[in-house]
Amino acid sequence: MKSIATILKGAAPALALFAMTQCTTTANASAGDEKTFIVGPQTADCTGVAPMKCLQVKENTSASWTNFYSNIEGFTYEPGYEYVLKVKTEKIENPPADGSSIKYTLVKQVSKTKKAEMTANEKTIIVGPQTVECSAGAGRMQCMQVKESASAAWTNFYSNIEGFTYEPGYEYVLKVKTEKIENPPADASSIKYTLVEQVSKTKK
Repeated sequence: MKSIATILKGAAPALALFAMTQCTTTANASAGDEKTFIVGPQTADCTGVAPMKCLQVKENTSASWTNFYSNIEGFTYEPGYEYVLKVKTEKIENPPADGSSIKYTLVKQVSKTKKAEMTANEKTIIVGPQTVECSAGAGRMQCMQVKESASAAWTNFYSNIEGFTYEPGYEYVLKVKTEKIENPPADASSIKYTLVEQVSKTKK
């Protein structure tokens, strides 16, 4: 009996260590399924199965906004506010063809910050991934393709957007400020466009 008691006494610390290790591993696995999202104050036109409105999301302040095609269970979005959210991600087995393969669930709303609304001379535009040859004045040039909603047709953009650097192969959602130019040159735009915010940049 004494030897059995001695064995059990020696095994107790090992069992405790095993239990602690298992708890730590489980905690780490759980934490690995959580991430922090920043959700922007405006939605943007996007196309899933059909044209829709997408939340604008990024994972850190220095990143560009990206379209979020899913929803976050337990989160109620209110336009005009920027949110910092902690969300749990779970892989969905056999998701529908038009559905996300990941389920997002709100763990905690870290913050909700009121943002200034767009002023009357601001607008949101979508810039296409390729330019096309177009005529401007006496010469020919490459025009960006622009539209103001996902369901609209692309149109040639004969001006430039101050502060915006275009990279072919990406579709952009931009917030721009417009200002009327008094007495513009005959072959130039009568409106000056200035970048306010690059809402998203998506590889196409």
